[in-house]
Order: sequence, then C-alpha cells, then structure tokens
Amino acid sequence: MENKIMMPASYNVLSCEEMTYTEGGATVGQAVAAWLWPGYATVIGINTCREARKKDHDNWVSNVWSDIKADCKGNVTNTFYHAGMIFWNAASTISSFGLSAVMSLGIIYF
Repeated sequence: MENKIMMPASYNVLSCEEMTYTEGGATVGQAVAAWLWPGYATVIGINTCREARKKDHDNWVSNVWSDIKADCKGNVTNTFYHAGMIFWNAASTISSFGLSAVMSLGIIYF
C-alpha cells in the first residue's frame, strides 16, 4: 500500500520566493531606492497612508502597521524596503523639526 496525494492536473506548487511575484512585493531595486533616494521613500510612505485612510477612515494607522508587518514576514526584500521607507520618513520629520510631518499629514488627509 502506498500513500499518495492526488492533485488536479492544473495544480501548481510554488516556493516562497515564487509567491513574492504572484502576491506582490518589493523588488530589489525598489528596496535599494527606498534607502538611497529619500524622496522615493517619502512618496511611497505617503501614498501607502493615503490608500489605507481611504479604505478605513478610523483605523488606518493600525491597518498600515499591520499591513507592513504582514508584508515583511518571511521576506527580506520587503523588510529592507519598508525599513528604508520608515527610516527616511522619520529622518525627514526629525531633521525639519516636525515640519515635514505636518506636510505629510496634510497630504494624507486632503
């Protein structure tokens, strides 16, 4: 007696690396750009927040953090990408004494 798993003919097995391409995720170029080009990181961060705010007006901040954590789980490229985005948004906020934070919130809310 043999134990066999029978799958339909159209069934495909994908590795974790292949799932990045089917589910989405940052490319290596996007991850490097998020660290080397602060403007790119800022625009991506603001757009992410705007989209989350449009979906759920009341809980958008917690939803963004949940999405980032889920996106980074098990994917080094996405982790590097989001870390660069968060770093440059925080650095620009601190370096401009909060001015860019006010501008970012203005862009997100309007």
